[in-house]
Amino acid sequence: MGIQRFRDIADVPTPQRVTDIEERARRIDAVWQQAHLRGPVDIPRGVQRFRTIKEANSARQAHTERRMRRLRSSQISTTGDESQ
Repeated sequence: MGIQRFRDIADVPTPQRVTDIEERARRIDAVWQQAHLRGPVDIPRGVQRFRTIKEANSARQAHTERRMRRLRSSQISTTGDESQ
């Protein structure tokens, strides 16, 4: 799908509405499934203070790596159960 440019907002066509209830429910379910695959967002509570930008970046990187490991381990265990 290419990029379309419009000179004015009035030139933009209106989006097609999904009127079929089953189709709408299927699309909503697909979006929820995709959100579930990403996993819950686990933002640390409170305010964290760091002495340097380097220290803040390393803490952010460590948090990201922990989250990725947790998501990967949950996907591996789920995938292993389905293949049997």
